Amino acid sequence: MAEAINRFPASHRDLLDLRGLSFVSTIRPDGLISTHPVSTLWDGSRLSFSTAKSRGKYRNLLQDDRVSLCIPDPKNAMRYLEIRGRAQLEDDPDRSFIDLIAKEFMGLESYPYDPPGIARVTVTILIEQISAL
Repeated sequence: MAEAINRFPASHRDLLDLRGLSFVSTIRPDGLISTHPVSTLWDGSRLSFSTAKSRGKYRNLLQDDRVSLCIPDPKNAMRYLEIRGRAQLEDDPDRSFIDLIAKEFMGLESYPYDPPGIARVTVTILIEQISAL
């Protein structure tokens, strides 16, 4: 666990624990880039977010697993972390990960915004490169 955190510059490690929005970019089938706000969780070794299987970012990642995530400092927009890598997709059939996000970000026991029957996945970034400004 300590090994993973050491990959991030010490000056920016605090951004991993923020409970603000991050921005994830994926590559669409037409080659254009698509960027969306997401809530990310850092567990000390993995950086992950949730998405519904009905979303474009999920379909994009199925075709091309390259991903970039930007975590801005909400107090200083010119300070941020950018993480580039590959997406690892894992089904979330019991909704445990999206419910963890609801608890961490909203103080709720379960995520309230999905219609019944929506399928979710957890996206974990397999980190290849980190930039900080």
